[in-house]
Amino acid sequence: MPAVPTFEAETAEISGHLFENPSVGVPRGIYWSCTIGFAPISASPEGEERDEGWPCTLLCDWITWPVRSWQEIHGLSLESCVGPLAVEASLYFFGQHQSLSRLELSFQRSQADRFRVRGSFLADLEDLDGKTLRAVTSALDIEGRFVGLSVLPDNLFPKPKSEAEAIEALGQFADLQSYERPQWEDLVWMFRPRRSDSVG
Repeated sequence: MPAVPTFEAETAEISGHLFENPSVGVPRGIYWSCTIGFAPISASPEGEERDEGWPCTLLCDWITWPVRSWQEIHGLSLESCVGPLAVEASLYFFGQHQSLSRLELSFQRSQADRFRVRGSFLADLEDLDGKTLRAVTSALDIEGRFVGLSVLPDNLFPKPKSEAEAIEALGQFADLQSYERPQWEDLVWMFRPRRSDSVG
């Protein structure tokens, strides 16, 4: 592989989910995530024909912003978090999740449900041969989108057993007027941004 891999951001998604775990002191609330997909990373040595590459994704979870509407993400960054959990971030690099030493991300709404995501990361990364690449850094600037909020009944107690109960649970933390009616998808109630609010 090249001595220093090139990270080319291709996709970005922002989402959130309703979660609680009282046994470890995590109160019920909306916890946000940002996922950034990079072009596959080649393992071929420099000068050789490039292989198809390995999937590479940056995952940033447990973001806690003091907002009730997805439009209010505009102008925020990871430094805008208010707790109670620390943001967790990793880079899925050569088949394993690897910790980041530093991550900076900021979000600017561009149009509709689209956001400009800008930032950078710093990490020591392990390649396929077990060699550690020290202080790998990369900047990113990519347009992504907000995909919605989810309510997984198994994450809550008592568990919401109906659409109405899911709406009631999420409505304590979110302005639901900015979301479509929830849809049951893959064991979660999914709240998508309203089309009327996503125009312009």
